[in-house]
Amino acid sequence: MKFIWKGYGEIITAAVLWGTAGILVKMISGMSALSILFYRVALAFVILFLIIMLSGNLSRLRLSDKRSYLVLFSVLQVITMLAFFESILNASVPVAVLLLYTAPVYVTLFSPLLLNESSTGKGWVALVLSIAGVILIVEPGSIGFSVRSTGIIAGILSGISYAFQIMTSRHISKSYSGYSQAFWSFLIAALLLLPAAAVPSGIIIENSIYLLMLAVFPTILAVSLYFNGLKKVRAANASILGLIEPVSAVILSLIILHDSISITVMMGGALILAGGAIVTREP
Repeated sequence: MKFIWKGYGEIITAAVLWGTAGILVKMISGMSALSILFYRVALAFVILFLIIMLSGNLSRLRLSDKRSYLVLFSVLQVITMLAFFESILNASVPVAVLLLYTAPVYVTLFSPLLLNESSTGKGWVALVLSIAGVILIVEPGSIGFSVRSTGIIAGILSGISYAFQIMTSRHISKSYSGYSQAFWSFLIAALLLLPAAAVPSGIIIENSIYLLMLAVFPTILAVSLYFNGLKKVRAANASILGLIEPVSAVILSLIILHDSISITVMMGGALILAGGAIVTREP
């Protein structure tokens, strides 16, 4: 029982750490979303490489089959994080996080077509709830062409891209472990984003603490805790505990950044999380 509760603790901690990503991105100044993303994945790759090398597990990172899907996974990760960062910078942390968490519902929608998984009545109920939640957050009647609308569009894109990233990860999971997927995707993403590294040294130094924290806490440490916890508890329970991430992100943004959140956004977020909870209760 202690073993199981330790797993729950690790997954909950990982979810809270993932929730800090939006806060840290918002604290970085003078850098574009592309540049922030490059330094996140580049630093994360270096740190993860050193950890795996010192632990003597480099042999577990060997490339096998489905390499093209591993590249696709990396590209989708770049699109997801970039869209997520843009949503944070142009809308708000609560809006960005809640729209990102529409991903499980898109997985329910597309997995029967792409992964030959059966669709269920609960999946369609979750889809309807989440779409209603997105509509409440977006508030179609009040949106014109503005910075906020750009952030909302980016948030919706992040959710869709994240869904395809999840399905791609599921497809290659028998060939590559979670750590292998993280390692290679960080490397490929850093290479793809290399032109974004051109940032004045003064700005990098000014933001160095936040960039390092972004690479360590919501990236390396969160991934490590999550995979360690996943060995101790059921995957379905881990998925439900993962819903702590958007809740903690919203709460932290209200406390630390003093972000405002309207009643309609709260209602929309509740519907999205309800949809996600229904999806994760599926066998």
